[in-house]
Amino acid sequence: MKSDITRVVILTHGDPSVAAAALQESLALLTERGIAVLVPPAEWDKHGDILAMVGEVTSAAKQNDLNGVGLCLVLGGDGTMLRAFHLTRDLRIPVAGVNLGRVGFLTTIRSDELAQGLSRLLSGEFTEYPLLGLGAQLGVATYRATNDVVVSKGDRSHTCSLALTINGVTLFEVLCDGVVVGTPAGSSAYSLAAGGPLLGISVDAYVISLVAPHAVGVRPVVAAPQDVLEVINTGDTDCYMDVDGQRLSTLPPGTVLRIKTTPGMTSLALLRGDSLYHHFRDRLL
Repeated sequence: MKSDITRVVILTHGDPSVAAAALQESLALLTERGIAVLVPPAEWDKHGDILAMVGEVTSAAKQNDLNGVGLCLVLGGDGTMLRAFHLTRDLRIPVAGVNLGRVGFLTTIRSDELAQGLSRLLSGEFTEYPLLGLGAQLGVATYRATNDVVVSKGDRSHTCSLALTINGVTLFEVLCDGVVVGTPAGSSAYSLAAGGPLLGISVDAYVISLVAPHAVGVRPVVAAPQDVLEVINTGDTDCYMDVDGQRLSTLPPGTVLRIKTTPGMTSLALLRGDSLYHHFRDRLL
């Protein structure tokens, strides 16, 4: 918990009209408290007129510009939260969201309670949850995920032919549309939609969920943090790899993708008394 926040970085929803009013309200409150405001350059493109009305807003173009930032405030939904996690990666800046999206599972403030919720955040009334990450090694390249790593068939009609091994033990050899490997934070996203379980945000584990497997007995697997997963393309066509929703590479036939956990790369902030179990009950059921 932090009660000495003097610098706040703000990220907003991709649609400027969605976050304009919330941004104005947030800036007024932060300015009143004498808190310095930083924004990535893209925010100037979306909200230049609003930001120009504030005394001084600093651009944060790179991670070094975030030195001394005590809070990352997200005005948006889960997609904006994910961008904030990437921005604050390895800096352990708590990320707290105001829900302006459709679900906003990872956000902690309702849009109609922005002033009250932001005041509580600035007073340190929140709990930080370091987020377990994933590292995916493909050849000599390593990718890092906050939410999930997905191997899929992409847009083609063919299924993937995949073998999944954990610590050298082959669990499945199956035709499927793909496999989702999710962190506890990511277990509420694509993994959940694929039939995987919801993991508690502090659980030290990750979940492996197959998408539309052509086998009745296949079930999701919750793996220990030290377990190493290998996803092998056993088919004769390329598969695709997405990391946190971004298509970053392909898996040619015979390729092995190795996935393991990494320490908490970023930090989720929830108001005291809030929890993701509340969000699951209220927003997803």
